[in-house]
Amino acid sequence: MRRLLVVLLVAFLGLPLVAATPPPAFYSKPNVIVFPFISNGSSVDREASSRLATIIASSMANTGLVTVTPPPPGTDRKDYLTVARSNRSEYYVSGFISPLGNGVSIVEQVVSTATGIVVFSQSTQLNTYEEAAGQGDDLAAFVSRHANRGFAAIGTPPPAASPTPAASNGPEANLGKLFSRKKKPAAKPTPTPTAKPIVTAPVPAAAVANVPNPTTPPRAVAPAAAGSYAAVPVGGTADAALRELAEARLAERAHAERVATAAAACSSGHAPHAILAGILTVTPEGTTGGGNAKFELTASDCSGKTLWHQTHGGDATGAQGLQTATERAVDGAIGAYLNPPKRRRR
Repeated sequence: MRRLLVVLLVAFLGLPLVAATPPPAFYSKPNVIVFPFISNGSSVDREASSRLATIIASSMANTGLVTVTPPPPGTDRKDYLTVARSNRSEYYVSGFISPLGNGVSIVEQVVSTATGIVVFSQSTQLNTYEEAAGQGDDLAAFVSRHANRGFAAIGTPPPAASPTPAASNGPEANLGKLFSRKKKPAAKPTPTPTAKPIVTAPVPAAAVANVPNPTTPPRAVAPAAAGSYAAVPVGGTADAALRELAEARLAERAHAERVATAAAACSSGHAPHAILAGILTVTPEGTTGGGNAKFELTASDCSGKTLWHQTHGGDATGAQGLQTATERAVDGAIGAYLNPPKRRRR
């Protein structure tokens, strides 16, 4: 009898411990749409940005943490939120892409469709398809944790992400091929005996860390040609994603080389026509989801003499309001510099 009472007591005390552990079914599998990345620069076409988005979307789906819904073809950026909500997606992924050496520089943004607010943003440089697939793993893990953050206090960890797929050997492992324009058929070249696999640099720490503060990708340090413009990194209090957008927009509108410093632009002996620098500040508007952006543009020569200095602003509303306001402010500033008003003859 005493032994039976001990067994019953142990079983009774163990019941709360079993009940306190939530089953894996408590964790939801959020639905995500990955839209094509918006290209910055004439060398990046829509097909290339769509291919990169497809690689990332496939990698996200392979983790099993999220359900990926293909985006409707031809969806405009202003309709991303509406389309994602109509497809019952809790999140959508969008961003910007620009060529950088043999790879690409991208800005990734995860938007919650419940609020229309960017919940995660980061900038990074990709050189291979392996690194692009790795971004899908990281984004899927972040979206899963964000969607199930309400269960974090219970103590059951989310399912682990599947390992990053191995890089393919050969020339297609390099993302620079994304920007190769289609040419007319030519004579077949003589095949090389053996193609060596491309050795890639390790992924920057910020590309795999799920932190809300993005880091700026490495800059291309190439001297600008004579008579051209050079654009240096944009400063200011705006977050890194918006500053990266402003710099890319400035370089695109002025057909400028993006360089790390003014000294790098002037080091080759072929001084650019002007060095373009900017300071970006933004003010979010809580009621509309948009806000105001101010872009202070300074153009100077290699001796440090200021050739132009003006500040222009932009306003926009909606889920992508701050991005649109930034573009308008940059367009106004560079437009005023490149096309100054003509003086009237007296």
